[in-house]
Amino acid sequence: MFQSIKQKPKVTVVGGGPAGMRAAWVLADDFEVHLFEKEKMLGQKFLVAGKGGLNLTKNLSFGIMRNFYSPSGFIDEALQNFDSGSLREWMNSMQIETFAGSSGKVFPVKGITPADVLKKIILGLSQKGVVIHLKHKLVSFSNDLVFSFICPDGITTIKSDFGLFAFGGASWPETGSNGEWIKIFNSAGLLTTPFRPSNCGINIAWPESFIKYHEGKPLKNIEITVGGSKARGEALITKSGMEGSAVYQLVPTIRNLIEEGKKPVIQLDLKPFNSPESLALKVNNIKTDTKDYTVALNLNAVQMALLKIFTDKETFSDPLQFIRAVKALRLKVQSLRPIEEAISTVGGLDLNEINSDFSLKKYPRIFVSGEMLDWDAPTGGFLLQGSFASSNHAAMGIIKKAHFK
Repeated sequence: MFQSIKQKPKVTVVGGGPAGMRAAWVLADDFEVHLFEKEKMLGQKFLVAGKGGLNLTKNLSFGIMRNFYSPSGFIDEALQNFDSGSLREWMNSMQIETFAGSSGKVFPVKGITPADVLKKIILGLSQKGVVIHLKHKLVSFSNDLVFSFICPDGITTIKSDFGLFAFGGASWPETGSNGEWIKIFNSAGLLTTPFRPSNCGINIAWPESFIKYHEGKPLKNIEITVGGSKARGEALITKSGMEGSAVYQLVPTIRNLIEEGKKPVIQLDLKPFNSPESLALKVNNIKTDTKDYTVALNLNAVQMALLKIFTDKETFSDPLQFIRAVKALRLKVQSLRPIEEAISTVGGLDLNEINSDFSLKKYPRIFVSGEMLDWDAPTGGFLLQGSFASSNHAAMGIIKKAHFK
C-alpha cells in the first residue's frame, strides 16, 4: 500500500487525460495528489484530439457557450467558474500563448504543438508535487476510499481522504478510452447508461457511381435540417455517407430519432444564402438541362450529382420544383457511424448519481468529471472546455469539502 509522503490530505485521481490532469493541477497546492493512468503515458487522447490542430476552446462568453452543452444547465456552474478565458489564462501561465481564429476557435500559436502543451502540463504537475503512476488500471474502490490497481508488479492499493475519477468515454479506443470502467461502477451500485456515438458521420446509401467520382469531396456553405434542428457549415462525402461540422451538430437529433424508432431524413439546403425567389429569377427562361442549371445557379459537380440522383424526372424538368430541391434535398439517414469512429460519446455515468459539486451521492468523498459523465457538446473547442471545466469544478468541490476554502 502507498504511504503518505506529506502531512496533507491525500487525493487519488484516476484518469490521466485532460480532465484528470486539470483536477490534479488544482488540487496539488492543498493535497498530496496521486494521479493514476492505465496507459504508458498521460494524455494520449489529448494528443489524438490535437492531430488536426489543438482546438482548446471557443472564444465565447459564458452566456453563449452554455447553450452548446446538454443536458441544459448541467455544466453551467462549472463553466461559469472556468470559462474559455480561464482556460487561456491557465495556458498562458505555462507560457503557452493562444489565439482565436476568425471562427472563434482557440489554438496555441503557431509553433506550439499538442505534444508541447502536454509536456508543459506534465512538467507543471511534477513541479507541483503530483505523484504520477503509469500503467496502473483501477480494478475496484471501496466506501472507505481504498483504491485497488493492477500494475506491472501485481495488485497495489492506496487509501485516500478523497478520490476523483476522470475516465474517458468510449471514443478513440486505441488511446485506451474504451469505457470498461462502467463495469466497476455498476459493481459499486452506480447507474450508468450505454455509450453511443456523438460528433460522428452518418450512413447514407449512395449509388456506387456517385462514390466513384465524388468520395472525399466537400460540400461547402450548406445548411442541413432534421427533426426541427438546423446547422450550417461544411460536410464531406464519404464512402458510407457524410461527415463534417454541419453533420456533427445534428447527430444528437438524429440519434434521438433513431432511438425512438424513427427513420431520419435530412434536408440539404445547397444555397442557404439565397432565397427561393432569388434562385427562381436565375432559372427564368433557361433550358432545363444540367449545363444550364449548373451555370445559372453556380452549382458544382458534387451538388449537381446529388440533385440528379435524388430528384425525379418531373422535378428536374421543372425549374421551380428544381429550386425547391436545391433548397431542401431530402436524404435518408440509415444510421450513425460506429462508436469507434466517433470523436466523442454520450452515455456513461448517469447524472442522477452526482451532486451539484460533482461528488457521488453514494460515495460523497469521491468526485467525477470529464467525458465519463453523460453529457454532450459539439466539436469546435466545446469538448475540451467541458472536460477542463468539469474537472476544475470537481476539484474545487474537494477543496471546499476539506474546508480549505
